[in-house]
Amino acid sequence: MGPGPSRAARVPRPMLCALALMVAAGGRVASAFNLDTRFLVVKEAQNPGSLFGYSVALHRQTELQHRYLLLAGAPRDLAVPDGYTNRTGAVYLCPLTAHKDDCERMDIKEKSDPTHHIIEDMWLGVTVASQGPAGRVLETAI
Repeated sequence: MGPGPSRAARVPRPMLCALALMVAAGGRVASAFNLDTRFLVVKEAQNPGSLFGYSVALHRQTELQHRYLLLAGAPRDLAVPDGYTNRTGAVYLCPLTAHKDDCERMDIKEKSDPTHHIIEDMWLGVTVASQGPAGRVLETAI
């Protein structure tokens, strides 16, 4: 007698999301879909034209609060008023709720210095990634 009936290998949920993103990115026409049809998560930008949602990542925050967040890049978002820049891009922290307008802008500590940094139109949020639970968040600009 051999071993009992084998159970099908379960594919981790992040792996399925990554696979879905790769398949979606392979085509010329971009489209979005939600795998969970019972609990829709729809988030809207406060600034039209910001390209809010250009990049997204799921992150689990474990410091200060324990919560899951959707990180959303908005590479054409307006700058925080500093007197030097008009448009820098941004990354938003969005709780996984049914509310469309509860995202908050991530506070980036970098200050504009026109003699040392090129920050105008830097497309912050063009890439957003998470290291996983208790990990760091990566956001890039081009």
